[in-house]
Amino acid sequence: MDFKESDMYAPIKAFFEGLGYEVKGEVRGMDAALLKDGILSAVEMKKSFNMSLIYQALRRQGAASAVFVAIPRAVFMRKRGPILHICERLNLGLITVAMDSPMRLVEAHILPNMPKGRNTKASRAVLAEFNGRNFGDNIGGTGGVKLITAHKERSLQIACALERAQNAAPAALVRDFVCHESAGQILRINTYGWFEKVDRGIYALSEAGRDALKNPAFAHIVDFYKSQK
Repeated sequence: MDFKESDMYAPIKAFFEGLGYEVKGEVRGMDAALLKDGILSAVEMKKSFNMSLIYQALRRQGAASAVFVAIPRAVFMRKRGPILHICERLNLGLITVAMDSPMRLVEAHILPNMPKGRNTKASRAVLAEFNGRNFGDNIGGTGGVKLITAHKERSLQIACALERAQNAAPAALVRDFVCHESAGQILRINTYGWFEKVDRGIYALSEAGRDALKNPAFAHIVDFYKSQK
């Protein structure tokens, strides 16, 4: 059966959500970031069990308390013994997805030993990105696809607020429109060219910003923030 790596994300997401995890895709390079009781875990997905998957999973151990590798069930069944041995030795969790079945059944074969939680620069960066997103709609395993980052989401929130206010200072955006406290920095950096300075410390939407609010790719986020009081 032909499928894309990203096709495994939805059943994996549903599996971990059923276990009480909050799941978001493509967070700081993680195919899927998992959060439960304040503890961060990660899932790396591949269509085959190879060195690239192992290398990525070992890198994630620097940030996540537990790291799972996810592969198709058919791949696991062909090399069951060696795969189990490698994952056990490297303290990697192992889950399989039945991509050869319309049920897309997900099974856990190994659960990694899990410390209470990591507090490293890498883990803090992932958690900041994870918690900065109100929308978890990036699909894990979609390399090369433009993602909705926390920075972009916050920029869109500011754009929605400026559309209502016409122009405003960063402090007013935070106070009156509940924009993120980094609003001033976002306006100054102006990554996407959505804002323009109209007076000292006062910003308004640029033409590019007005176009962004009409972009269908951002419609669900724009609708959400426009509905906020």
